[in-house]
Amino acid sequence: MERRASVITTRAFSKRTKGFTIMEIMISTALLGFLMAGLVSTFVFMLRSSVSLGNYADMNRDGTYFLERFGREIRMTSNVITAADNSFTIDVDSTSGTERITYSYLSSSGELVRVNNTTSSKKVMLDNISGIKIEYYNILGDLTTNINEVKSIQLRVDLTRNNMRDDNTDHIISARYNMRNRIITN
Repeated sequence: MERRASVITTRAFSKRTKGFTIMEIMISTALLGFLMAGLVSTFVFMLRSSVSLGNYADMNRDGTYFLERFGREIRMTSNVITAADNSFTIDVDSTSGTERITYSYLSSSGELVRVNNTTSSKKVMLDNISGIKIEYYNILGDLTTNINEVKSIQLRVDLTRNNMRDDNTDHIISARYNMRNRIITN
């Protein structure tokens, strides 16, 4: 008889331990939810960081290309035709002759455009510009507004790229170039 009693209690005990209680399921579901929320937020953060890094790399590449080309032309400038706050026109000496080049900042589209007035070609040199500052300097390094005194040009450009909902505005390019071929006479 004793044997039968132990079998009955073992069966009753084994029926009670099969499966999970509702409280255990709720707790494990809540913990799993917190874990998934953490993983999703980490993934979104990493995705935004990756897009942001890509934007900075693109802005750096575009800025470097522009500064190289711009610097080459400014160094070869023989004459300044116009000099304004957001545009200027220069004569650039090249092996094929003198070309008249205009650089203009279009605030409505956020673009810096290069127009070759000799060949009537137009090219967007930089886009996504949030601000630009052009300054003209004389041979002594002082700011000037007289186009006959301009010996160097300083350009500061603030670039902006969108990162999903945020803006990356930390990329600023700035350079001052001397016009080597420009002869200043008083």
